[in-house]
Amino acid sequence: MREFLRNPGSLFVPVTDRSYRIIIWVTGGYSLLVSIIPLVRLVPRPPLQLGIWLACYLLYRLRPVPESVRRWIFYAFLFVTYPALRNVVTSYHASFHCADIIAAERWIFGFLPPHRLQLLLNPQGTLLWFDYVFAAFHATIFWLPILFPAILLGGRGPERMKRATVALTIISLAGYLTYVLYPVTPPWMASLEGHAPHMSRVVFRALGRMVPGSVAGAFQPSPRGAMPSLHAGVPILIVMTAIREYGRRAAWVFLPAAVIIFEIVYGAEHYVVDVMAGALYAVIAYLVVYRVLLPRVSEGEGSPG
Repeated sequence: MREFLRNPGSLFVPVTDRSYRIIIWVTGGYSLLVSIIPLVRLVPRPPLQLGIWLACYLLYRLRPVPESVRRWIFYAFLFVTYPALRNVVTSYHASFHCADIIAAERWIFGFLPPHRLQLLLNPQGTLLWFDYVFAAFHATIFWLPILFPAILLGGRGPERMKRATVALTIISLAGYLTYVLYPVTPPWMASLEGHAPHMSRVVFRALGRMVPGSVAGAFQPSPRGAMPSLHAGVPILIVMTAIREYGRRAAWVFLPAAVIIFEIVYGAEHYVVDVMAGALYAVIAYLVVYRVLLPRVSEGEGSPG
């Protein structure tokens, strides 16, 4: 910090580590966009997101910050940025997307999949034993972005771990930005508002029984953030990355990903088209990182400037 105070220009010296450089640019672009959007909507908000980005940027640049800590700054950014979405989503005052999504579901399947699954498995909407199992899988969205990079760090080395974090950052921020620009009413809320048949939020209610309600509801900055489903996109991205890094040995990761995708539809948290959008985001994030930005990693790359 003293070095920066003596020479502020050092803040603009290029970051030598390519993974960190990409994360800084991606998070910075996202932060700038979500700070501008409320102004464009004529509903100005304090530029909270830019402050979050600046704090993380300084942590990346501070030389006293150990490399072992610097690797995880991406997650700190995503973790803090998610609830901070509330600062910008409240600037949206147009009609939420609902009828068009439900119409698409019925056109594709001939019925509404979340409603059909609940009729088959839990027509009374009471909490059954498997709802608690599904709730445990549902909660993994918050620790998968830590666990999987940690596995890569231990098994494949820091550069491959950092490359995976770039992909996780891109898919997460692309999802967050879509929630701001294209808010979609999830099935359970559409049911409450009379736009869809009765559906109970059984998995989320089960989660509320397993953890304090304040914890379960803390990370819902916008209940209209249904598309894309990051609950589907992140596990799908992890499956693709795991297969790339470990080959057939990683085939088992398909199972928990499939369970998560099933439970978010059954629990009326997402439509199937949300899952399809999440899968598309995962494929794009994977291709952008592993085919374009970082097709190869150098185990000897240095730390940021």
